[in-house]
Amino acid sequence: MKTRTLTLSLLLASLILASCSSAAGNAETVTDSTDTTPATEAVTESRWKDAIPEGTDLGGKTITIHARGNENSMLEIETDAETGDILNDTIFKRNRDLEERLNFQWEMFEGAGWETYSQEISKIRASIAAGDNAWQIVSGWGTNITPLALEHCFYDLIGMPHLDTTAPWWNQAAVHGLTLGGGMYFATGDVSVLTTLGGGYVMFVNDSICSANDIESIPALVRDGKWTMDKMTEIAKEISVDIDGSGKMDDKDRYGLVLDIYNSSDSFYTSADIHQITVTDGIPSYVPDQERLVKLMAYLEDFETNGASVGTYRTSDVSLQFNMFINSQALMIVRELDSARTDFREMEDNYTIVPLPKLDETQDAYHTAAYNGASLWGIPSDNPDPDTALIVMEAMAAESYNAVTPVYFSTCLQEKFARNEETLEMLEIIRQSLYLDTEYLYNHSLGQTCYMVRDMVATKKFDVASHLAKKEKSILKAIEKTVGILEELNQ
Repeated sequence: MKTRTLTLSLLLASLILASCSSAAGNAETVTDSTDTTPATEAVTESRWKDAIPEGTDLGGKTITIHARGNENSMLEIETDAETGDILNDTIFKRNRDLEERLNFQWEMFEGAGWETYSQEISKIRASIAAGDNAWQIVSGWGTNITPLALEHCFYDLIGMPHLDTTAPWWNQAAVHGLTLGGGMYFATGDVSVLTTLGGGYVMFVNDSICSANDIESIPALVRDGKWTMDKMTEIAKEISVDIDGSGKMDDKDRYGLVLDIYNSSDSFYTSADIHQITVTDGIPSYVPDQERLVKLMAYLEDFETNGASVGTYRTSDVSLQFNMFINSQALMIVRELDSARTDFREMEDNYTIVPLPKLDETQDAYHTAAYNGASLWGIPSDNPDPDTALIVMEAMAAESYNAVTPVYFSTCLQEKFARNEETLEMLEIIRQSLYLDTEYLYNHSLGQTCYMVRDMVATKKFDVASHLAKKEKSILKAIEKTVGILEELNQ
């Protein structure tokens, strides 16, 4: 990794402060003691205050939160001890500070991971139905937890005391996307920074391969609004080469782009700004954007059926993907942003991080899929004291915004992610383009339209019109059922 410079530090600091100053709320200037710079430098930030009344005392109550049992979805909630890692220790300090301020005890329940989370959903449902009050807060796996809201398993957060959904620590795209039929049963934002921003799907680009092959600047393309699927495939074709001279392209050779079947397909659906579900006055309807779907699927079909000739290698083996990129066998890879912290931190070649491309230049903006793993926070309906849980939830979100996100976005990016100044600019674009909408968040309740692209890629059936015709009946049925439930919830 290149040595950090003062210029890099100042640029990133200016991006963070500019982002903070653009939000709305009550601010006061304070000195931040977080060890993000040399001790001789003083750092100030605009610190936003939550609406929890001064002197609030929760009487030593224990608040238990149910967490999905995967590393990042647990780390963003709790860590057992300080380890010397600045992100870990900031999260540890956040929790201890909140416990002292509000006089409560924090406890995390480790649920199942993504591999068996459907079984965990059944356990959560059964526990709430039995009135166990086993967990006062649930941090659920994005698109998988939302169906439980339609089963009366969670409180409607709209109008609840102590929760300010307009505050900058709650992602406003998610607030809009999670409001369905007049109710909002979950919220997310800085409290889930590792599974929202960190879970956002982006593109890593190998700088050494770019330089050796005189590839035009991809950050410049992004900046000019010209980073598109066309341009990505054009560049990918230039890089593919039979390294071992075997006469056939396999995982020993070099490609322009390496990607998987499922997650990358879903992410291109979002980055291409494609929608099939429209929400009007809180009510969803089916309006598929067939023209854009056809255009996207033409690219993905080319990747799948003509991979070597168009410079792409597709595999479901995540380790193989990582190794090919780390070993300079791929110019580009589509992965979660947090892979820079967890998977590519020791990579010798420098890389630049950019958003996924637009479908074409007519698209107004880039969209970064926060993806279905984003943790959504809700209050189970069997909790007899939701006010206390909401106080903890709001205070934790605000403190995450003030303490955790700056460390994650500033210190971690500065020290481990950003290997050049252009990446700093791209990361700000990625953060601003983070995208969550109703179609994704309530995917399982609205006919799973967001998985349509991955299904076509996995089955190698790329006829969009045929697929839409086949799925239309089940999608309409799912929407009709959901609308009926929403009407009941609003009575």
